[in-house]
Amino acid sequence: MAEYKMAPERYVLKPGDSEGAPPCPYGNTYKWIGFDLELGKYVRFTKSVFKLVVNEPEKETSKE
Repeated sequence: MAEYKMAPERYVLKPGDSEGAPPCPYGNTYKWIGFDLELGKYVRFTKSVFKLVVNEPEKETSKE
């Protein structure tokens, strides 16, 4: 949470079926997955961070 709050513009949500998105640990596809724009890799958000991202109206999800 602290890392997200320091730079929220660094992270976006992408659909789980985006190219390169990893499967969940159980082998299923995520509906949504976090993406770190600075590192260029997918990240798993905690539930509290996910809620913050979803509830920010100025942030749009990104689809490849």
